[in-house]
Amino acid sequence: MRATRVAAAQLPACGDDQAANLAVVESALSEAASAGADLVVLPELATTPYFAGEPAGAHRDWAEPVPGPLTERVGGLAAALGVAVVLPLFERDLASGTFHNSAVVLNGDQGDRIVPCVDRAGRPHRLARKLHLPVGDDPAPGFDEPAHFTPGDWLGLHDVAGLLLGTLICYDRRFPECWRELRALGADLAVVPIAGSGGDSTEFFLGELRTHARENGVFAVAANKIGTEWVGGHPVDNFGESCVVGPDGELLAHRPGADGPGLVLADIDLDVLAATRAQLRYFEHRRTDLFPGPLPTPPLLASQCSVKHEEAS
Repeated sequence: MRATRVAAAQLPACGDDQAANLAVVESALSEAASAGADLVVLPELATTPYFAGEPAGAHRDWAEPVPGPLTERVGGLAAALGVAVVLPLFERDLASGTFHNSAVVLNGDQGDRIVPCVDRAGRPHRLARKLHLPVGDDPAPGFDEPAHFTPGDWLGLHDVAGLLLGTLICYDRRFPECWRELRALGADLAVVPIAGSGGDSTEFFLGELRTHARENGVFAVAANKIGTEWVGGHPVDNFGESCVVGPDGELLAHRPGADGPGLVLADIDLDVLAATRAQLRYFEHRRTDLFPGPLPTPPLLASQCSVKHEEAS
């Protein structure tokens, strides 16, 4: 497949009713499928409010195992609609007893199969986990993600019908080495699920994404919520600005926060990707003799991305 229509779903702010939040997700997936989307990217913690300003350990009853009821339900809908879905969620690892800010990729073209995330060493994992966990006071009421989540320890790619995508969950987008590693792994697309505002202006938010996409020659899709979430009496503002960015850094599609909830639709064309990389050769022109960085992985990795989730860790 050379072209994929992607949809970034700009969802309304979540409330405490998990069933109502899930119904909003399902409606967005149906709308995206009707609009011809092949891949739908949902915001960070798509079915829960952002609760990292709460005391340590709060809302752990919201956490889901993977696979589990949430992935089964959304995966079943993805299969019925014929779309692939990037589903960010609050994950509970039953084996270790740890909690994570995660994202699972569900390929609707192959039932409710979980598409594994394959790391540099060729190891498949059921999902991607947020690697960097921020702590801060701004914007109010502040946040302490390490009090709620255990950081992930791998970065890898999912193969969705030949489109290789990596996931950078919210704060992970701040770190240039993550983008370089995705390009070295062979990524075509970086998906960036987001919640909140991170204290950024919209101009900086968009400019940061556009710069990283151009520097690394990858498409980028960011999906954020819009509106205020109330958790423990404290407001958490989500400013929207969901977008799709081309590998040359151009803004292909964008939904300002003022437009409210809705979809951002654009085509990911691998021929355009190849042409852009041939023209903008930043990755090839790196001085790795002076600044050693991630080297391209063997071509075998792409085929390994098709390992079924039963084999994944």
